[in-house]
Amino acid sequence: MNYKFDEERGTFTLYQPETGKDWSNHFFNGRSYILTVTHQGGTFSRYVDGDAVQVSLNAPHTSFVYVRDEESKRYWNISCYPSLNPVQNYVCTHGQQFTEISSSCEGIDGSIAYAVAPDDLYEVWEVRLTNRTDRERRLSLFATTGFDLNGYAQPVYYSAVTTSATEFVPEANAVFNRNLNPYRPHEWSSGFILSGERVAAYDGNLEKFIGTMGTFTKPRVLEAGEDCTNSLATVRTRGGVLQSRLTLAPGESRTVYYLLGLTDRRETLVERYSELIAGAPGIVEAARNGQERFGNLRVRCPEPQIDHVLNFWAEHQVSYCMLGKKAVRDNAQLGMAMLNFNVPLAKKTIDECMAHQYADGHAVLTWYPYLEPNVYSDPSAWLIFAACEYVKESGDFGWLEQEVPFLDGGTATVYGHLTRAVEWFERPDNYGEHGLPRIHHADWNDALNIPDERAESVMMAMLIAKAYGEIAELARVTGDAALAERLPARKAELAERVNRTAFNGEYYVRAFSRFGVVGDRNDPNGGSIYVNPQSWAILSGIVPKDRLKSVLAAVDGMETEQGIPLCSPAYQRYDEHVGRMSGMLPGVYENGGVYNHAGCFKVMADCTLGRAEQALATLRKILPDGERNPSALTTTEPYVFTNCYLKHPAVDMQVGFAWQTGTSAWGLMCVYEGILGLKRRYDGLHVQPCLPADWKEVEARRVYRGSALHFRYENHGGREVALTVDGKPVAGSVVPLFHDGQPHEVVVTLK
Repeated sequence: MNYKFDEERGTFTLYQPETGKDWSNHFFNGRSYILTVTHQGGTFSRYVDGDAVQVSLNAPHTSFVYVRDEESKRYWNISCYPSLNPVQNYVCTHGQQFTEISSSCEGIDGSIAYAVAPDDLYEVWEVRLTNRTDRERRLSLFATTGFDLNGYAQPVYYSAVTTSATEFVPEANAVFNRNLNPYRPHEWSSGFILSGERVAAYDGNLEKFIGTMGTFTKPRVLEAGEDCTNSLATVRTRGGVLQSRLTLAPGESRTVYYLLGLTDRRETLVERYSELIAGAPGIVEAARNGQERFGNLRVRCPEPQIDHVLNFWAEHQVSYCMLGKKAVRDNAQLGMAMLNFNVPLAKKTIDECMAHQYADGHAVLTWYPYLEPNVYSDPSAWLIFAACEYVKESGDFGWLEQEVPFLDGGTATVYGHLTRAVEWFERPDNYGEHGLPRIHHADWNDALNIPDERAESVMMAMLIAKAYGEIAELARVTGDAALAERLPARKAELAERVNRTAFNGEYYVRAFSRFGVVGDRNDPNGGSIYVNPQSWAILSGIVPKDRLKSVLAAVDGMETEQGIPLCSPAYQRYDEHVGRMSGMLPGVYENGGVYNHAGCFKVMADCTLGRAEQALATLRKILPDGERNPSALTTTEPYVFTNCYLKHPAVDMQVGFAWQTGTSAWGLMCVYEGILGLKRRYDGLHVQPCLPADWKEVEARRVYRGSALHFRYENHGGREVALTVDGKPVAGSVVPLFHDGQPHEVVVTLK
């Protein structure tokens, strides 16, 4: 693949339009207006408000800009797509707050840049054309979008199909789509596309532009060399196409701005038109130059791909993931990762999760796009982990006394929410015949939905054991002596049950039910071993020393050249006692796919044990565009983590999906908290690296409790840590707390 990273600007630049799939960028503002742009110029925009109510502005694969030469009637897209008419000198740059695509065609240099208004519900497209020929050129620009305006307002899905219509607004050079659906959650539910250039013709009915059986690859109007038809629409194919005419002298350049967004009414659009157009150039320029949102974490190590993905892009991806879904399990993990670079937003996220816990102590799986009626066993554990990590990061013990509502009524302090989670885990009816926690509908693995209400999860037992340890430590620090003394015994009891019932002599099984054992070597259909129970036996600290060698051998035996699957081998047919994951094709997602989120758990377990070489070997396979998973094969973006590499023969090593995945959170934590060993504790930031032997020199940047810390690692091959801070030796491995807001130099020597 022909591309490059700019480590200073936080950009990724691609020099070819064909990649096998769309390589996307997602950027957004403080209002949670989200714009998705692909390297081929397709866009999708939506707004998710603070109550997780979504309005989608446009339909995917409908928003483009076409250029047409009015003499030859030849037309093209600056991005090459969707017309597929060839262009030269294609370049696409994805930044943290913008995407810009440029090319040349028919003697016309063109570029299109996309940005989002900083605190409003619209985006800006900046189109710039330059005439590189020695003759005057007459051109038409066509900007298109297909309005959607559908969404979800708990608990009602609403559709704008029968309650909206397009109209042309000449005072704003705009096509406006009014949405009058009575279930719309707020007034910001009507859409518009407007131009800073006078509109010569328009279409509000996309069928009139593309043709009844047409496509955006060959739109009827462009194929016929005609102008837009000034049509309008309701019910079907509501859209906006704006046609403007430009005449360019030799060497002349022109810039045209288009705005797409949401508004409350037609009158607002008219009133704000001049203001919006006047502000458009500044929005694009600020987006090109803005780096203030991401880049708080920086690393320089001997692995370039780690630098590429972890600098800017991992922060960007984690932040985007938080907007796309609202779920306790997911967002709590994202919040844990975000504590490394944006503590206020992480706290807000954890607060949101806390408010979606019921008074009995269990928490919902997800509250967007719907409140999941099924009880999942693991969300409250993630709530505990995230809350404890926040206090370790911030030192904000006062937060524990903050009152937070329960989802079903009543309130408690944050600490009260955490103890309710403990009470939920201690309920006798939450345990099965082996003394292990019931899986309920499912645990971390949604697809392991065993149809037995008494089924037990081994992984869940390990998560609870870990949670008991975390709460016990918090209780000790805050002076809750009774809980601090009680929970270690509860953890030991649970660990004893796991080790007595769930260890098969080589490794830990995954679950028990009336159907039998899940994740045991005797299963002829597949799923003989799962990676998660092995990783979490280590992460929870419950694996006895005399079993550790066997467990590690089992994990290492699962690893393939391409990465570590969730389970091995894949199930070959649907198995009722396993649930829906066994009905997936072999090698697809949870059923034997190289599941990178789970792979990160394994990396962290390796780091816990000091297995630096093994940790790095697995991480290399998780990072995109590595030696074992090149983007030319996987088709995925080289700058973001993916959820899974598929191992079905039809799609071998192609990616399940990127961007929206917990791998982003755990990938970030694997580097900073695992390999670099920057581990937050209640008394400060501990430094416990797990550096590979050939990582002789490493640099990192991290902010902790207001101090900007620059770390320089000198690796002499040992694990004993010696610290100097601002040139002075420090006893132990804890960075001093300065509370001065000033930068400090930390040298970490491993000897």
